[in-house]
Amino acid sequence: MRTILVNTLTGKTAAGNVTITSEGGSATMQLQQGLAKHFINFDASSGTPTSQDSFNVSSLTDSATGKFGINVTNNYSNVTYSLAGYACGIDINGFSGSQSYGLGVSLEITTTSGTHELLSYAASAYRDSKHCDAQGFGDLA
Repeated sequence: MRTILVNTLTGKTAAGNVTITSEGGSATMQLQQGLAKHFINFDASSGTPTSQDSFNVSSLTDSATGKFGINVTNNYSNVTYSLAGYACGIDINGFSGSQSYGLGVSLEITTTSGTHELLSYAASAYRDSKHCDAQGFGDLA
């Protein structure tokens, strides 16, 4: 086995485009497009959301019970980026159907700076969950 150590990868056709061949060898994927542009893990169970870990997130705001705004450090180039998320109401390392909530039930993307509401919702009520995760994929400006 060989090891390649580099600090920078530069695409042959364009600096930011590094293309990889997928399994099976019949399709290619642009590496830069497939990377998460922001993520955050936060705890909102105290009523005030507190970031546990994040990347490219400048601030986290509490809009209301179960509603949170995430602002990114480096803006997206447009508002058509994709978000994913999850929330769990209890402090466990596992999945519990009765305590697992959808994150992004009524997602509202308002600007390229990442200001949007992520909602933690279960059993017909908004919740300030113990374990919340959100990620964003798209083009940065």
